[in-house]
Amino acid sequence: MGREKAENTKQYTLDISEHYFLNLEEIVNYIAFEKHQPLNAIKVGNGINKAMAKIIHNPLIYSECENIPTKTKIYREASYKTWLIIFKIKKNHITILGVLSGKRKASSFRKIR
Repeated sequence: MGREKAENTKQYTLDISEHYFLNLEEIVNYIAFEKHQPLNAIKVGNGINKAMAKIIHNPLIYSECENIPTKTKIYREASYKTWLIIFKIKKNHITILGVLSGKRKASSFRKIR
C-alpha cells in the first residue's frame, strides 16, 4: 500500500584516528577547565560522539569539506553545533580524521589529512 523506504545496502567499515580522540579531549578539557563548565563539557563530548556515530549509516549525505577540496570529494564533514567532524571515504571504508572548531583557519584543516 505505502511506499517502502529503500535501505542503504552498502556496508561501510569505520576507522577512528587517534587524532580524533586527541581533538575531542582538547575540546572537552577546554570547556571543563578553562570555561569552568564541566557539565557542558560532558554534553558537548557526548554530542560530538553521537554525531560521529551517525556517519557510518550514510556518509554520502554529508557535504564535502570545503577546507580540503579534492576532485574525488573523499573528504567530508559532519557538524555538531560549531564543531566539524572531518572524515574520509574511500570505497567502503570511512576514516574519522578529527574534530575541529568551524571557526578555525583553513590551514588547520589541511593538517588533519
